[in-house]
Amino acid sequence: MEPLGRAETPNENPSRDVSYVDTYVLTRTGHEVSGQTPISSFERLIEDLPEQPASQVSWSVKGEIDPHGRHFLRLSVQAVPVLECQRCLQPLPWPVDAENRLRIVKSEADLDDEGSQDTEAEDMVERIVGSPRLDVLELVEDEIILGLPYVPKHDVCPSLPEALATQEPEPDEAEPSPFAVLNQLKKD
Repeated sequence: MEPLGRAETPNENPSRDVSYVDTYVLTRTGHEVSGQTPISSFERLIEDLPEQPASQVSWSVKGEIDPHGRHFLRLSVQAVPVLECQRCLQPLPWPVDAENRLRIVKSEADLDDEGSQDTEAEDMVERIVGSPRLDVLELVEDEIILGLPYVPKHDVCPSLPEALATQEPEPDEAEPSPFAVLNQLKKD
C-alpha cells in the first residue's frame, strides 16, 4: 500500500501539525483521510474573529474516480466558529456543515482549458491542481471561510428587548408611492 503522506509542519511553525496527502494516490486508491483539529489551529480563519471556544473542526477527504476516469476529492467539513453579530455585537455561533467535490487536474493550464470544454451541470465543480503534497488543513480552512456570511447577524438578536424583536415595522403611509407619482404624470 502506498503512503498517503503525513508530515510535520515546516520549521517556521512547529506547533501546528499539518496533514499532507498525495492527491494522486488518494484518488487512485479511493482512500479516506479524516481527523479533528482544534479551531485555534486555523490562523487565517480566526484572525479577525472574536475569541474562539476550545472546539474541534471535524473533516474528511476521500479520493474517488468517476466512470470517465476523472479524479475527485470529496471534502467534508463540520465546524462551529463564533462570529460577532453586526447588529448587537454579541457572539454568534455559526455552524458550518460543508460537503464539496473537487476535481483534480494535472496543471494550472488545465484549470482554465477544461472549464471551457465542460458543459454538463455535473462538471461544474471546483477544480484544484493535484499535488503529491497537498495541505489538507489549508483546504479545510478555505472551505470553512467560504461557508461564513459576509455580514453575520442573528435572526433575532438576544440583547434586543422582546417588544422590539417581535414588533413589525409599520409602512409609512405619508410617503406616496413613486409609481403613484408616475401615474399622475401620465394622466396630466
